[in-house]
Amino acid sequence: MNTGRLLAFNLGSVTLKAASFAFDAQAPAADAAFGEDARIELAATGDAGRDLEAALDALPTHARTPDVVVHRIVHGGPFEAGRALDEPTFEVLDALAALAPLHQPAGLALARAARLYWPQAWHGADFDTAFHAHLAQWSRRLPLPADLDAAGVRRHGFHGLAFASALRRLEALAPGASRGRVVIAHLGGGCSVAATEGGRSIDTTMGMTPLGGVPMPTRSGDLDPGVIFHLLRRGGDAALLEQRLLHEAGLAGIAGYGDMRRLLDDARPDAVLAVEQFTVRIAQAIAAMAIAIGGMDHVVFCGGSGSRAPRLRDRIAARLLPLGLVLDPERNRAGAARLDAGRGPGAWRVDVDEELELAESTRTWAFPVPANGPVPP
Repeated sequence: MNTGRLLAFNLGSVTLKAASFAFDAQAPAADAAFGEDARIELAATGDAGRDLEAALDALPTHARTPDVVVHRIVHGGPFEAGRALDEPTFEVLDALAALAPLHQPAGLALARAARLYWPQAWHGADFDTAFHAHLAQWSRRLPLPADLDAAGVRRHGFHGLAFASALRRLEALAPGASRGRVVIAHLGGGCSVAATEGGRSIDTTMGMTPLGGVPMPTRSGDLDPGVIFHLLRRGGDAALLEQRLLHEAGLAGIAGYGDMRRLLDDARPDAVLAVEQFTVRIAQAIAAMAIAIGGMDHVVFCGGSGSRAPRLRDRIAARLLPLGLVLDPERNRAGAARLDAGRGPGAWRVDVDEELELAESTRTWAFPVPANGPVPP
């Protein structure tokens, strides 16, 4: 086998994850198999050069000379699938930075730094929005005039790599299940819920930006648009409002902080209210997604809180009894993969692997690698 190496970077708002995979450089795309041989997770500094240097220091020597480098980029705008990173692509992605300010600028800076460091490698990206590229039209279109829709003011959806990984894990646990009516609740630093059928996203809670949808640890989620007008008329400015709604709202806006693990043990009235509101809104979102696809065969919990907070899952499920969702208490407490009590919709807990999804996405643009080695896009 002509062994190649792929390095996947997943830069979040607080962490940088990277994974190295070996592959057969001459294999057809359908036959390419990615064997993980290194994985790291570091605190992100916000400085692309420092983050890349820290990743290089943490990675083993064999992972430092990749043939293919692929990045998670949150907002892909018009791009419906992963693609090579060339200058025209960077220009499109740069223009979307204001729609995902916590992630887009830093992710693109890291991608540029990597391209300079490894000029001999192929460089590409996959996008959290790509998973939702074929949302139902009634979900995609916002109730706004046609000129605004044409300008891209529409639902894009996010967390796509996590949702794709959740479906992959569900299929491994229960073959055929991923093709049914599946609702996925990704509950982490960012939170969103998606409805999938036949493995495709039909509807999701986040909208044009990762600020919309359900409440999150520090993000507001959906608000009455009149709230924004009201605050602006009181003398606020857009930059200040963006800062407050991104960093000071959601669970933190009610309880003073957004760490669900702490909130579940916090007896203060504000903390109790924050958890209750979050629980109700997530349950409502799951119910809404089930309606979007005509029912729910399976619900999947993922993300930091979704996969690691059994008490939170139990509270959400209790609100979903009208939909027939019943968790097995022992399985839920133990963090088993399968959580349901054997009746009603299946319930699952999975740990997603966005880095593997990044590797898988390269099948469409980087394989087979030419015999004389990869070339820059």
